[in-house]
Order: sequence, then structure tokens, then C-alpha cells
Amino acid sequence: MSTNTRAIKILLYGKSFPVNYRSKVLIDLLQRSQYCIAQFNPDFYWTSNKFLTLFSWIDFFVKAIFADAIYLLPKNTIYIKNVLWVAKLLRKKLIVEMHISLYDNYVKEYKMIEVDDRRAKTFKELDILALTKSDYLIHSADYELVYWEKLLDIQVDRSKVFIAPNCNTSTTLLHQRSFMQDGVLRICWWGTFIPLHGIDKILQAMQTLKEKEVKFTCNLFGVDRPIFSTYAEKIQQANLGDCVFLRKDLNFADGSLPKYLVENCDLALGIFGDGDAARHALPNKLNEALAMRLPILTMNAPALTEFFDPEVDFWTCEPSADSIVMSILNIIHGVAYPVDWEQSRQKVTNTFNAVRYQEVLKQVLSKATPKLSPKETQNSESGELTTGRAALN
Repeated sequence: MSTNTRAIKILLYGKSFPVNYRSKVLIDLLQRSQYCIAQFNPDFYWTSNKFLTLFSWIDFFVKAIFADAIYLLPKNTIYIKNVLWVAKLLRKKLIVEMHISLYDNYVKEYKMIEVDDRRAKTFKELDILALTKSDYLIHSADYELVYWEKLLDIQVDRSKVFIAPNCNTSTTLLHQRSFMQDGVLRICWWGTFIPLHGIDKILQAMQTLKEKEVKFTCNLFGVDRPIFSTYAEKIQQANLGDCVFLRKDLNFADGSLPKYLVENCDLALGIFGDGDAARHALPNKLNEALAMRLPILTMNAPALTEFFDPEVDFWTCEPSADSIVMSILNIIHGVAYPVDWEQSRQKVTNTFNAVRYQEVLKQVLSKATPKLSPKETQNSESGELTTGRAALN
């Protein structure tokens, strides 16, 4: 069978900036490899004028006609009907990377929508379309897919599924602080204060540690949103203002938070939520902490076993305030089970990295465009022709 050696053209559909980290990594990998990409962002074309909306569809159609495959970006399942219709009409292969389930996220976890609400039914239908009608499906963990199958009462064709673990371990900074070197246990947590994080249990545990006269501080790093002030009030009401601190001045994007953590943190905390999402998802902060060789305590959950040996690679406990307290006391007194943090770091960096994500992308795109072969691209700095992988280095 003959092949063409032109660049493979991929149409990316959906929103990608500024908060969608997975999309940023995806676009960066494609741009630095052998693929020619175009993007259709629905937000750019938003208008209340129905006549003008026609022009957005024209642009979408033109780009889709020239594309070899269409890729629905992570967290864009809301647009699956539009993309699926065009892909079927033009006979283009559709690659979907959901990242989250709309139904699980907004109905089950956040409880923003009631189960019997019309929108809940719509979100469920969109999830099912994305999981069952796409040609190829990329996801970060198989365990979560199994959970979604049960939640939505469907079966996903495993022959079209490709697992690409999250690649959020890019920092090269390593933990430097000696454990409780100043006689104080320095605890840190970071995240967005969503239900699966179990922040209320962390605050209850901190209250108990204070009652037991444990010398500690706990910094909770978050983002500036209404829930931030809610927890500020809870901290004051629990009389924890002298040992628990809410901060929004540091982040991973500019490297300020990793630098602080490796220099000032003794123990990172993971997630301790009660919902199904907490038991079936792999928390990003676990990978981020382990990549820095930073000791971490998180709830034990079935999803962890897909990539880890939970009671070997890090500390775990039950998702309750009492269990958190007991585990922290064991860590302080040196009776917690031993963990080789360097070995855990190596496991994380070997599994959750951009190279593995790129390999999965290359495999899926080669299946989606079997009549095309990768075109060599020119390295703009050296002037040498390189393959996609070399261009990434």
C-alpha cells in the first residue's frame, strides 16, 4: 500500500486555555512533532447573532475538510454532538480525550445538578456519545473508565482505548528539608478545594493535632475563588488561625510553589474525599509530590493500584480525620511503615511524563491516518531534519 509523506493534519476542537493543562501539553507535543495542526475554539465565535453563527460552522467545515483527523480536546465533551456529526459526515476519524465525565463531575461529585434534572440527562447522553461513538479514546487511567462504564451503564470497546497517564511531573526540584529540622512539622496541601479533596477532614485533623499540642503548621495553597473565603472563615471558627494558613500567592505555573515545597515542607497531604470520584481517580498532587521526592499522605483507594503499590510507594490512611491524625502521629514518632521516596520518585517520573504521552499520541494518530507516514521536520535552530521524537528533546 502506498503512503504519502506530507505532514499529517490534525484539527483540534475545543477550549484549551488558560486552565486546561492537559491540552497545553498536547498542543505543545503536536507542535514540536511532525503534525500540522489547526484549532477551532468555540469561544472565539460566540455570538447571540444566529446569522453570524453560520460563519463559525463554515470555518469548522473548511478546517475539517482539510484535516486528516479530528481531535476533541480534554474537558470538551460538551461539544461532542457537533464534532461527531461533522466527523461522520466527512468520514474523518474522531479522537476523543475526555479527561472528566460531565455527569460524574457536575451531578455526582459537585452536586450542582440534581439527578432528575433535564441537564443531568443531557450530560449523561454526551458522556455516552463520547465514550461509545468516538473512533479512538485516550484517557489517563483505565480504572476511571471502568467506573464510568458502571456509572453510565455502558460498555466501552477496549480496542479503541489508549491509556496515557497524566504528565504533571516536569519539575526537577527535589525535596531538601530534613524532617522536622526546626522541631515543627511543616504540612502542606495544594489544590482547588473541590469535594473529592476532603478539606474539611484535613481541618478537623489539624484541630485534633492542636488539641494534642503537636507542634505543626499547615499551609493550604489554593486559587482565588469564592470557596477560598469560606475556608478562611472555617479556619477562624475552629481557632486554627495560628497554625493553619490559606495562601494563594504561590503556584506551579511559575515554579514558585515547587520551590517553596522542597525547601519548607515535611509532609504533603493528598485527598480524603467520600465520593466515588475520590476512590476512582488518581490525584495529581500525589504525582507532583512524589516527583519532588516529597513525603505524602493520602487516602487509600482502589484507583491507586493501577500505577502504584499504595502501602509501599507512599503513606496511606482511611479518609477520616481520626485516621489522618493517627497516621501523622505515627510519622512524627517514626513508626510509620518505611518508604523509599527516591524509588517512588523514579516510578513516577518513568510513568507520568510527556514522552509516554507522545508515544500514545503517535500510536493513535498512526491508526487514525494509516495511509499517511510522518514527514520529517526541520529543526529551526540547527537546520537539521529530525523526526518528531528528536524534535521534542
